[in-house]
Amino acid sequence: LLGPAEGQDQTRMCGFADDYNPSDYPGVDCIVHYMYGEEFCGTLASSMFTAFRFMLGDFSSRGGNSLVVAFSEGYGWKFNAVFITWMIIVNYGFYNIISALFVDATISGLKHNDAKRKLVRQYERSFVRSKLKELVSRIEMMDCVGRKSRMVSRSDSFDLCEEDFVRVMEDDQVKR
Repeated sequence: LLGPAEGQDQTRMCGFADDYNPSDYPGVDCIVHYMYGEEFCGTLASSMFTAFRFMLGDFSSRGGNSLVVAFSEGYGWKFNAVFITWMIIVNYGFYNIISALFVDATISGLKHNDAKRKLVRQYERSFVRSKLKELVSRIEMMDCVGRKSRMVSRSDSFDLCEEDFVRVMEDDQVKR
């Protein structure tokens, strides 16, 4: 089992591990990694917070000492195996999942934007086509074709002289 025995309270007997000096407690056998364990992993909440700190790369005690070194020296290969496995899972697993979610959200957003752009282009084509039809219809209604201007084919194309072009551009219905 990792940790102190049931009912053992190293912190109460010896104080915090960062402040511990063996010469201050003669005859009391205080084990530093147990003291750090009680301080940083004594409750479920503090254990979860310590695991979260480890996940972010913060391995230090409040005094700046390395918790990983203390636990590794005290618990040996058992702690090392758990710690290395945990760090591999966190570094490669969780961050990979988070990155995949970010990439997926970005790609989905880009697809949505592409679909929007396609609809806008289709609308623009349709809009321009309808406006050109209205313009041609208005030109025909203004009877510009036939005086100095000429129409090659009624629906195909026509030529406007400068005078008729100016007249069409100044028309109130065309300006709208």
